[in-house]
Amino acid sequence: MRRLPRAALTGLVLLWPVAAPAQTPEPGLSDLDIEELGRIPVTSAARHPQPLASASAAIFVITREDIRRAGATSVPDALRLAPGLQVAQVTARDWSITARGFAEHLPNKLLVLIDGRAVYSPLFSGVFWDVQQVPLDDIDRIEVILGPGATLWGSNAMNGVINVITRSSAVTRGGLVQLRSGTSEHAGGSARYGFRVGARSTLRVYAMGSDQEPSDLADGTEAEDNWRLGQGGFRFDGAVGERDLVSVQGDAYLARGDQLARQVSLEPPYTTTVTGERKVDGGNLLARWTRTLSEASSIQVQAYYDRATRDQPPTTGRVTVDIGDVEFQHHFSPWQAHAVVWGAGYRLVADALDPTFGTSLRPASRTTSLVTAFAQDEIALVPARLTATLGLKLERNDLSGLEWQPNVRLLWSPLPGQTLWASAARAVRVPSRLDTDVTFVAQVIPGSPTTLLRIEGNEEFDSEALRSAEVGWRAELGATVSADVSAYHSWYDRLRSTHPAAPYAEDTLRIQPVSFGNDAEGRAWGGTAALNWRLHPRVLLRGSYTRLEMRINARDDAPSGSTPNVDPGFNPEQFASLFAFADLPGEFELHLGGRYVGALASPLVEEYVEAGAHLAWRPRAELMISLRGENLLHARHAEFSSAPTREMPRRAEVHVSWGF
Repeated sequence: MRRLPRAALTGLVLLWPVAAPAQTPEPGLSDLDIEELGRIPVTSAARHPQPLASASAAIFVITREDIRRAGATSVPDALRLAPGLQVAQVTARDWSITARGFAEHLPNKLLVLIDGRAVYSPLFSGVFWDVQQVPLDDIDRIEVILGPGATLWGSNAMNGVINVITRSSAVTRGGLVQLRSGTSEHAGGSARYGFRVGARSTLRVYAMGSDQEPSDLADGTEAEDNWRLGQGGFRFDGAVGERDLVSVQGDAYLARGDQLARQVSLEPPYTTTVTGERKVDGGNLLARWTRTLSEASSIQVQAYYDRATRDQPPTTGRVTVDIGDVEFQHHFSPWQAHAVVWGAGYRLVADALDPTFGTSLRPASRTTSLVTAFAQDEIALVPARLTATLGLKLERNDLSGLEWQPNVRLLWSPLPGQTLWASAARAVRVPSRLDTDVTFVAQVIPGSPTTLLRIEGNEEFDSEALRSAEVGWRAELGATVSADVSAYHSWYDRLRSTHPAAPYAEDTLRIQPVSFGNDAEGRAWGGTAALNWRLHPRVLLRGSYTRLEMRINARDDAPSGSTPNVDPGFNPEQFASLFAFADLPGEFELHLGGRYVGALASPLVEEYVEAGAHLAWRPRAELMISLRGENLLHARHAEFSSAPTREMPRRAEVHVSWGF
């Protein structure tokens, strides 16, 4: 495996004394009080900017400053900062990220957006986190919604929404080089340069790459999950006249890495574990036009194209997915007490899979479409005190037909700095190709004739459905403390299940099919409490605690032998975090983080307490040199169930960032 040169890090350190233009310092901890934290603008809860404290949802914001101070090196790494979000590293490159339960290797009930572009795969409704890379300094904020967001963002936003929002190129002019090296990453980094294009337009270009070490197996041997990724892209922002803004951006990536894979065959020993190579590449292009009609009215048109190719032999052959999406949105106030946002969209998805003996899709290629329309009205029943929100999203897809996803929200501000909110919503997860078209050989049973135990998709698979009720309280408790508490109860119906079907002959083989169905149901309930405490003008503490209960069972009308395809044991019943951000003398910054995660029941992953630290020196605004340590309390430990189980090692890193 090729290594990137460690000498690059030394070379960057030698460059920093070169004169660079002065930059405006970023705000320090003492520049943001508790009240200002509540005024951070968010857009994910209403599709237009509003103060965080006014959102009638369990929403949390990870700012660019939070990411920098924590020393995070990837989007999943940064998401550990969000209260209530279940973040577990499965392998050196793969993550399981979800909210309010339903964790699995590739969770399918959480919608992830990057600048309005959905990054879930329509093949299985989940996210391939190994290629969702964004230069972290280009991120303005990450908005995390716990709970249904389907009325505005559509199907698959059942349990939450993650919205990664990047900065305009107008505020990233000049150059930036960031490098890192450590015990788990030979080398990684990014380079960016932004500049003016004419009088009212700006452009930035970037390149980034990483060379990731593999994780460990339980016996201490390497897990064959190393990862080498290269990515580049651009963003253009321009003003046309006084009312129009245009943005065009794109990314392209290429990644390779080893993998341990289970291979089935018709020859003894029938099932083996072999080493293959995971190969992925892809790119996207997004364009957005926004016109301001008045202070309370605007329209926006956004379109994007996304292509992703993934080859994971011998598990699957080469699969290619092409997505084209266009959406219109209009925000306006038809009457004094109303704020309406409505829109419509169309998406076309084309995919193709080269089959292997173990995995195939029937048909091997398919083109599907999605038509959407939504509307939401915020009604100020009592100005600045009581607001009601009514919304509805309609979707028409080729696999399950017409879906409707409404919500009702109520926000009450009884006192300055305090809000109470409640909501009721319905959301769905529409069928994917995994549900309807997959054919997967789970086991080869020798005999006369040879029998294949085969999991098969169901063309009649229906959407999974959710009904959810939520309540929340958000408050500023004096000048130094703020709290955010939410609780929910969710009812799930038509969850994915499996049941044996009648065997049949195929050529010289006997097939014992196990078919997907919608014969499971369940409940989940719990809540999250988060606290911000400014212990000192230079010290900010953030803590959170989450409780989760799940009950999943077969429906009363389920066919005989039906088994839910959901395992509550993949979810910890409770988890908590505590972070400290401090400005130290001598231009030093310190971040300390600790987290507790309860045990996973099946298969068992023991509960653990883990800690990390990031110490940075910023002698000038454009330069930062830092040391980061993660998993400091264990030489290695598992975070999620996998076969075989991977263990994440303790790691130490050196980071250098230089702007010019």
